[in-house]
Formats: sequence, C-alpha cells, structure tokens
Amino acid sequence: MDESENLLEHFRSIGNPPDEPTAEALAKREVAAELRAFVHAIGTSRASAEQMRELAAQLRAQSDVLLGARQSSDARSDSPAALAGMEDFLDRSPIMGYANPIAPPAALAPDLEARVVRGEVNFGPAFEGAPGCVHGGFVAAVLDEALGMACVFSGSHAMTGGLTTRYRHHTPVSTLLRVEARLVSVEGRKIRTAGEVYHGDLAVAEGHGLFIAVDTAKFEQLVAAKSERFET
Repeated sequence: MDESENLLEHFRSIGNPPDEPTAEALAKREVAAELRAFVHAIGTSRASAEQMRELAAQLRAQSDVLLGARQSSDARSDSPAALAGMEDFLDRSPIMGYANPIAPPAALAPDLEARVVRGEVNFGPAFEGAPGCVHGGFVAAVLDEALGMACVFSGSHAMTGGLTTRYRHHTPVSTLLRVEARLVSVEGRKIRTAGEVYHGDLAVAEGHGLFIAVDTAKFEQLVAAKSERFET
C-alpha cells in the first residue's frame, strides 16, 4: 500500500471516533464539554463579582491539578499511516476537537466515494462578533479545516498556503450550519480546494484554499521542534 492509499485509509476514521475510546479519552471529552458550556455561559451570566471571583479561584485550583498530571501523548498504534503528531488530531483540533474546549466542535468527514467533505457546526454564544452573528474569523477557521481535509482527495498531505474567504451573508450563532468542501485542482505541490458554509440552503460564506503538499519528514520535524519547546 503506497503513501496516498495509506492517507485515504487514515482519513476514513476522521469524523468517526473509535468505537471503544479509552477511559482517559472519554474523560477528557467530558471535561472539555463541561468547560465549553461554562465558556458560553460566562458571556450571558449575571453572577455577582464575588461569585465570579470564587469561580476563578476554583478554576485556578483545578488548572493546577491538570498541569501536575500533564504528560506527553503517545501515538495511536492503530491509526494507519497517521502523520507524526497528528494521531490525536480528532481530540485536540481547535475546530473539531472533542477534547478541546475552545472547539465548537465541528463534525467534518470526507466522503471518499463522492469526493466531498461534509459536516456540521454550531457556533455557541462565545463565538459572537456582531450581535447574533458568528465572528468572521471563526467562519474562516472552519472553512480552513474543511478545505484542508479536502486535500485528501489529492492523495497528499498538505498545509495551508493561502485562504480566501468571502462572506455573502451574516452567519447566525447558536444555529446548526452545514459545511462542504471539495478538491479543485493539483499543480505540482499546489493543491487548490473550495467550499461553503450554509445556513439551510443559503450559502453564508465561501472559501478558496491554496495548500502546499508536504512529506512526512516535515511533520516529524514539527514534532521534534514542539518537544524542544515543551521540554525547556
């Protein structure tokens, strides 16, 4: 099986968590879900200053607990051809991450037969920019995630080289949105993709991405650099 076939096999699992995640993974996702709800509640809360300070003290104490138990994550041995450092992407992604409290999270997955990335996202109150609207930067971020995932149809690993986003209508918060992305062309290492965010049948934003194909050695270098930063 060559590298492109391995890549396609790896992406079959994206958007579909393992049937039997570890107890630690489930616990992390539970904590992240509660923190996500907490973050959304802060903006609309009318709690007193005293109550807020008490909550802040409690959070500091819990952060100390987490930092005291911090350890480097091990690669998933059952993830076929996973790139170095990307084995836990579905949990840690700032866009899709089940265990990342800053993620909406978006649910995205490639349809390898139709050659389209499809998914949904619901941006809560913490993502509000203009009144009742999702901040444009987060709309661009979910497009970047979907457009990058569409690179799988080229058979290559890639990283964002450029992203153009057009906002056609306001994007409402606390509303289920639909996301689609597809491969447009491949010219050497340059991979172009396009996609949209929909509210119902209305395209509220569209994006065009330029991605640059990279080899596995590049990701290994990134992992090594990350390890050096955290060890110092």
